[in-house]
Amino acid sequence: MKTIIKLVIVIAIANAAIRVGLVAAKYYQLKDQTQELLTFGANATPNDLQNRIIAKAEALSVPIVPDDITVTRDGLRTVANVAYSQSVEVFPNYKYPIKFQFKADAISMGGLNGSQGGAPVAK
Repeated sequence: MKTIIKLVIVIAIANAAIRVGLVAAKYYQLKDQTQELLTFGANATPNDLQNRIIAKAEALSVPIVPDDITVTRDGLRTVANVAYSQSVEVFPNYKYPIKFQFKADAISMGGLNGSQGGAPVAK
């Protein structure tokens, strides 16, 4: 009987760890994809970038609403702040809310004309 109780406890802990790990993996995927969108989205408006981040979150099944994301642009620098909460069922019928937040920023290289060493490039 003692062995069965220990086995049930180990299974419950492993189940919780796997569920939290899956949610954390989606968080890191969203963070990486957001950084990629900012890095290569120099021509997109902040509103368009916000919509693309929401689309990536929906594809990953991350519960985000537009109010959870702010995208700002100051000159060549674009910054996205994302904060959301996701409930994870760590034990049957017990959900634990986990808060996630990150900041991603990128500097646009679109303003560079491709010159090297100060010499203009012939076109």
